[in-house]
Amino acid sequence: MYASHVEVQVQSGKMAEAIQRTKDLISDVGEIPKLRRFMVLDKGDDKALFLAFYDTAEDQVAATPKAQEVIGRLADLAAAPPERVQAEVAIDHTY
Repeated sequence: MYASHVEVQVQSGKMAEAIQRTKDLISDVGEIPKLRRFMVLDKGDDKALFLAFYDTAEDQVAATPKAQEVIGRLADLAAAPPERVQAEVAIDHTY
């Protein structure tokens, strides 16, 4: 399994709006090819972490254009341009 994570520094006081607008994009996020799971973490201090999971590295790479297009709709809320980082999931365990 592979994951993309994007840490976003949200403009001060805009986290609630960023979360709501992300919720409004859920159906569009679902159109990202081969996406298996999507999460957003509110890290506090106006920082959010977007996580997206894929079965293979190839699926992850192929999803990049659509993922950038969808998440790019939140760009006006970011205090700085975010960076999408890709990583292999070393452990995925559910209790």
